[in-house]
Amino acid sequence: MKPLLSIAIATKNRQTYCRSAVESILSLNNYSIQVIVQDNSDDRNLELLLEKHFDDSRLIYNYTAPPFSSIDNFNAAIGLAAGEYVCLIGDDDGINPEIIDATIWAKENDVDALTGSLSANYTWENTGAPGTFFTKNVGSNLSVLQFSARVYQVNLEDSLKKLMANGCTNYSEFDFPKLYHGIIRKSILDKIKEDTGDYLKGLSPDIYSAIALSCYVNKLVVIDYPLTIPGVCGQSTTVSEGQVKKHSKKIEDAPHFRDRGDYVWSKEVPRIYCVQTIWADSGFAALREMGRSDLIQLFDQYMLFANIIYADKSLKNMVYKHIADLNSTKKLTLRNRIKLNQAFLKGPIFKFITKRAVGRLKIILKISKFKNINDLPTINEAMLALTDYLKEEYQKPVHYYLNRYLPK
Repeated sequence: MKPLLSIAIATKNRQTYCRSAVESILSLNNYSIQVIVQDNSDDRNLELLLEKHFDDSRLIYNYTAPPFSSIDNFNAAIGLAAGEYVCLIGDDDGINPEIIDATIWAKENDVDALTGSLSANYTWENTGAPGTFFTKNVGSNLSVLQFSARVYQVNLEDSLKKLMANGCTNYSEFDFPKLYHGIIRKSILDKIKEDTGDYLKGLSPDIYSAIALSCYVNKLVVIDYPLTIPGVCGQSTTVSEGQVKKHSKKIEDAPHFRDRGDYVWSKEVPRIYCVQTIWADSGFAALREMGRSDLIQLFDQYMLFANIIYADKSLKNMVYKHIADLNSTKKLTLRNRIKLNQAFLKGPIFKFITKRAVGRLKIILKISKFKNINDLPTINEAMLALTDYLKEEYQKPVHYYLNRYLPK
């Protein structure tokens, strides 16, 4: 029987975390779900760890030895998926078991893509990442932010325009179909591959797929409800690149280029290695593959510059040099500074005040819920804890909220 949902995991050298992710899904007594593991590790230890599960028809494991780029690994994982819908998660992530019911609803209502919220997050032990405003990072911890369970349909053209106005970065601030931690109809992914040669290109599968899918998806529904559990472990790129910020700033040192051959970097993006530039470059790669040069004309480069500096102030001089090099004088002008300051005010600073600061204040004043659950050694325990929390605090299952929405 063809599975309804394929959970695809592309992994490399994070065997212990991946085993936990796989076993948490296989522990569910449901055969409409499939687990894909595409392994590109330096050894075959993960295969040995998962061998006892090979009799379970829901598990598909494939090993490809290096050299093999990260994007190739993601493409191979998607290619192995047999489900009607696909959800890509990281090897340190987990799922809310209700994702199966949500996928059933999507199929019954002819929904091409269903996106949940990232309101439940798991931190593995010994990540080395700093704590947050509210908690010390003790690890083995599930944190759940309040969510509304609101359901709505999205105008994807508006989302694409907003993304370009934001400097083609920080795409998660907008409503998009999401292959990573979202639910996507497999036939649409197959159509993208048929038209472009691959499911994914660029350097970041997240934003590339969000933009590419936006050009094919007819119906995207968003629900403010956690369908997956993003995880952070000591080997996560979230820690090494986003939080700890110990990576090199030279674009040539980016691990994303490993085994990619002669990759052409987008001319619109500064040659600086950071999360924002990787996203922007991959966004432009998707737009060009989709033939959407009209959207490139809406790109606000100063918003990209502001987002880069706001995320990592040590990159300020490199951004300034890039801006200066755009001028015939090779100097930063007063007009450049004014435009950059304007971008700061309408972009990162405005968002901090209206979203992060207000959100923190609501939690402090106990207007919004914030739940921290400790002593959860693996993602499986986190999955069970989330299930218990949702039953206790929200009482009604995800399909109750989805059924209140009738797609057009």
